[in-house]
Amino acid sequence: MRALLTAATAALALGVLAGCGTASTPAASDQSATTTSERPSKTPPEPPTPSDVATPQPPEAGKPQNPSGGEPPVTIGPNGPVVPPGVTEVPSGQVDATALPQYIEFGNKVWQFDDGFSLQMFAGASSGCSGAEAVLLDQSADAVKIVVRPLDQPQGGRPDDSVCTQVMTPVPVTVALDQPLRDRKVLLSAGR
Repeated sequence: MRALLTAATAALALGVLAGCGTASTPAASDQSATTTSERPSKTPPEPPTPSDVATPQPPEAGKPQNPSGGEPPVTIGPNGPVVPPGVTEVPSGQVDATALPQYIEFGNKVWQFDDGFSLQMFAGASSGCSGAEAVLLDQSADAVKIVVRPLDQPQGGRPDDSVCTQVMTPVPVTVALDQPLRDRKVLLSAGR
């Protein structure tokens, strides 16, 4: 009887130990899954199905999706305006800048981009800390009227404590048109 009790206790102990071993040690199939999840997959991801991809809508009447989005493309370099590819200057005979003050550097120049839907020019900021803006007043079949004006400087200068120069500074400004410029006149004026 004693031998049977000892054998039963030993079998029970082995069963408990075997059960504990499987709970704390992952099976061989679990170990391979863990190993592969830590390693990057060498198979390329599946391409999206047509139903997963949104179909882009064509722009209205050929108008770019985001006209004049981002930074103005024309910058001022040591030798004057730097015009990147895809941007063209509007012919001087098409630009009337007689209503602008003479101190606005490059005030009589206008550039077009985004297939003629966006115009850029330079406005005069009243200091190195203030900005300027261009506001599209009217656009007809014959002309586009734009006012350029300096923005007020915040009282006390800029929050970053930079020194504000008190000189007229050329600032690039843009406007977006409803239709391409083509041969319409650009009438520029100054405002406050």
